[in-house]
Amino acid sequence: MYSRRRNTSGFTLIELLVVIAIIAILAAILFPVFAQAREKARAISCLSNMKQIMLGEMMYSQDYDEMHSWTWGWAPSWTPWHQQVDPYIKNKAIWHCPDDVWSRGQDAANNKIPATPVSYSQNFDWPVDGDWSPGGLSYSMSPAASADSSIVSPASTIFMAERPNWYHQWSEGWATEVFWTYGEFNMQGGGATLHSQGSNYAFADGHAKWMREDATRTPQGIQVQGTDPVDVKLKQYGMYPSGMWDKDQ
Repeated sequence: MYSRRRNTSGFTLIELLVVIAIIAILAAILFPVFAQAREKARAISCLSNMKQIMLGEMMYSQDYDEMHSWTWGWAPSWTPWHQQVDPYIKNKAIWHCPDDVWSRGQDAANNKIPATPVSYSQNFDWPVDGDWSPGGLSYSMSPAASADSSIVSPASTIFMAERPNWYHQWSEGWATEVFWTYGEFNMQGGGATLHSQGSNYAFADGHAKWMREDATRTPQGIQVQGTDPVDVKLKQYGMYPSGMWDKDQ
């Protein structure tokens, strides 16, 4: 009789640790890439939402003598602009940005059902001069409730921006306006930095794109020379330049 030596194979402890280290390094490299890809997909979905909303807005204006929808709506119904435009879209989900994670709680009109989120607001500033008449500063610079012909440069005039927060929902008529000076627009989790330290903006000509907030305030047209009477007056309130937020360029 004789003994036969049996050969065994397997990982040594060192080899196993090397494999684990390689997997950990690859995970550290790839996970941020996957996260960025997912964020990019959400930002693109949001951009698509805004383009479809602007298409609805343009159809709305064609039906109303080339007048745009008004932020809070007109008396006596005071229907907010997202409800005015939605019949041309017929999809409430489009009004919600995928990166808007704020909880809305219950619906304001029916507290037995969850609120429907709304992430987008019209470019309209709360009247800094206290004048709510059509001659006030906010009306003279906002494309909301204005005629197409009054928007000098539609391709560089912001019509809509992101305003995610806990109370912006379908059944609420307030919080439907947004402006670059708003504290909540610039807060953590606000619209200004919602997508990779920037945000999506929709313009009066119907296109939408990603921009950093400071780029939206770059002077346009006659604003460059400081001759725009609206911006000259706004300077008194610390709001100059208003850049793409002002339709009078």
